[in-house]
Amino acid sequence: KEQGDKAGEGHAYSNLGIAYRRLGDFREAVKYHNQHLSIAKKLGDRAGERCAYGNLGNAYDSLGDFKQAVRYHNQFLSIVKELGYRARERCAYGNLGNAYQSLGDFKQAIKYHNQHLSIAKEMGDRTGEGCAYGNLGNAYASLGDLKQAVKYHNQHLSIAKELGNRAEEGCANSNLGIAYQSLGDF
Repeated sequence: KEQGDKAGEGHAYSNLGIAYRRLGDFREAVKYHNQHLSIAKKLGDRAGERCAYGNLGNAYDSLGDFKQAVRYHNQFLSIVKELGYRARERCAYGNLGNAYQSLGDFKQAIKYHNQHLSIAKEMGDRTGEGCAYGNLGNAYASLGDLKQAVKYHNQHLSIAKELGNRAEEGCANSNLGIAYQSLGDF
């Protein structure tokens, strides 16, 4: 602020917002991300706007305000498409899928998780692929299509094993256990 560096000020607000989110103070995080967004808009900094919208979407997710999260994730998606940031586009689809899952709109969640999966495959991102399969499994389980849920959770498990990711392997096994229990296959 002292030096009149508006871009630097915007980045500082972004970092403060991220820090408050990590501390669990989501309302304070929203306040700082909004200040970053305001500066980015004034400067015409599309990359800064992208960052602020993404952070706002995540903060609203953390607050449980999924309608607001969807609003900001969509704005983030629009900018990353405009800028050609394919990896960020993948991330936006995953975030939108999770927000719609939380809203109970499982068909919309599946649509976005499939887009996340498609980009992850295109990029050769096995971790992202595994994450998308796990999210698809959860969405299908929520719809009551447990056979599809099992299929996707098995794909998630396979990738987790391939990558040696024990935490994801545990998550996939847990989700498979829940799906099989719901199917009555004890």
